[in-house]
Amino acid sequence: MKPLADLDHYEVLEISRSCSLEDVARAYQLSMATYADESMAGHSVFEPGDAAAMRERIETAYRVLSDTDSRRAYDAGLDAVKPLEPEPEEIPESNPTAAPAEIEPVEAFDEESDQYDGARLRRSRLRRGLEIDDVASVTKVNPTYLRFLEEERFPDLPARVYVRGFLMAYASAVGLDPPGVAASYLERFDGALPERKGIGRRG
Repeated sequence: MKPLADLDHYEVLEISRSCSLEDVARAYQLSMATYADESMAGHSVFEPGDAAAMRERIETAYRVLSDTDSRRAYDAGLDAVKPLEPEPEEIPESNPTAAPAEIEPVEAFDEESDQYDGARLRRSRLRRGLEIDDVASVTKVNPTYLRFLEEERFPDLPARVYVRGFLMAYASAVGLDPPGVAASYLERFDGALPERKGIGRRG
């Protein structure tokens, strides 16, 4: 994941260049909700001003991409400096009628270990009878990213600074130690994606 300053408007809103105006508006609303002041994820991860900077980038991206003429001119500028990137994979929506996942047994060492991986996060959530959407409602974090945390789909997660905030919010929502969860999980994240280590890092 590139630093925020290096992201283009499409990457900021996490949409493809072929998306419709409706897609732009939808992505804008989702992004602004994710980084809103009242979002627990925002309070957990950002230094003062970081969330505001992200919202400003989102606003700028939306203003350009929601106007047909501005978007055409912007796309022409992108084409002049880089080739089109492949379309991102669409994430299938979860089936609301699917049977709830069976709660996995908790290993004897689980409560004593200070190591947190995606499977342990999921066990903690299920022990408390929470669905992904319940955690998303509390944390204001996109449920897709919460699933990626549990499944350890590291390449699909955003920059490290945002992942840390998602982890802090998730841990708080399921009754775990937020700093401990973030520190342990990010060791796995950094190990899997060493090229991202240090990007947006604040400790």
